[in-house]
Amino acid sequence: MIELKVYCDCGQKFKFDVEPINGRMPFTVACPICHRDGTTKANDLLQQMTVFKQVEPALAGAPSPIAPPPFVPKPAALPPMGAPPPAHARMRVNVPAPAPAPAQPSADAPPPSEAPPRFGAAGVAAVAATGPTKQPSFGLGILGGFTGALIGAVIYYLIFKTTGVRTGMALVIGGLAGFGAHWLGKGEGSKELGGITVVFVIVGVLAAQYFVALGWWNRIRDEGYAENVKEARLVVKAIPTGSDAEIRGYLAKQSADEGEVVKPAAVSDDEVRIFKQKELPRYQDLASGKLTKEEYLAQLGHKTDKKSATEETATFNGLFILLTINIRGVISMVIASGLALKLSTNA
Repeated sequence: MIELKVYCDCGQKFKFDVEPINGRMPFTVACPICHRDGTTKANDLLQQMTVFKQVEPALAGAPSPIAPPPFVPKPAALPPMGAPPPAHARMRVNVPAPAPAPAQPSADAPPPSEAPPRFGAAGVAAVAATGPTKQPSFGLGILGGFTGALIGAVIYYLIFKTTGVRTGMALVIGGLAGFGAHWLGKGEGSKELGGITVVFVIVGVLAAQYFVALGWWNRIRDEGYAENVKEARLVVKAIPTGSDAEIRGYLAKQSADEGEVVKPAAVSDDEVRIFKQKELPRYQDLASGKLTKEEYLAQLGHKTDKKSATEETATFNGLFILLTINIRGVISMVIASGLALKLSTNA
């Protein structure tokens, strides 16, 4: 038995075991995907093998075996003249039995051209026995690649948001995109589908990393607001009634260096008045929650000041570029693209 691997013109490869007869196929084979006849290619593969190249010329030049002489039966002894033949004597003639007539095909049987191809017992007969294969679809393959990349990007962002982990998440996008293209495309497996799937993977990874950077940026801003709220609560706790004496003592403590003692009398009345009219109300609003994060950021000029907004945009873009264009990010994106290409092209 020899194992043959046949590559069909549709791109599908299939293998089977065969025991050749005179270096040729004893039965026909066909592609399990497009049902195209592959017997000719199988015979070509057998002819290319060294063992059959050596055997066939030897068979062609060998003398044909000498047929044995025909058997002549020995004549039986004749009875004496005039004696009657025995009752059981009969003449026997060796006549070959008639060959059985070929079975006539029934009316319900399909024509020979539509009959399913025969395969080797150890080959791809198990694949053909599962039923007719669905035809590949390039359009559904594109839809599957896009859907897989989208789902992978969402999973990437959700895992980062809940756990803060983003290592290896690009492989999730590549694996889902490649599997979706292969599954919905029913094994279409063309290079064009693989290239489009790789584009979906790259866009999905960039989109996920953009939202990750945006989440980091919002967390930084939230932490700044949270720190100010914490400080405001300490100020309100140190100045519970808002009297001048409490303000003077608080300002004296804040202006003193480490290890230095500043007397409250050193704080001027103007400092006390300015703090009481401008700073203390803002601290009280922050501590009580009356001043929201959006209002607080607006007071700092995050929305009204064009220069501050430009600086914030540049900072966010730098964070996004730092997250994307680094050795680890580029390597993970390349591996994810290769995984998607391998799965979508049936490699």
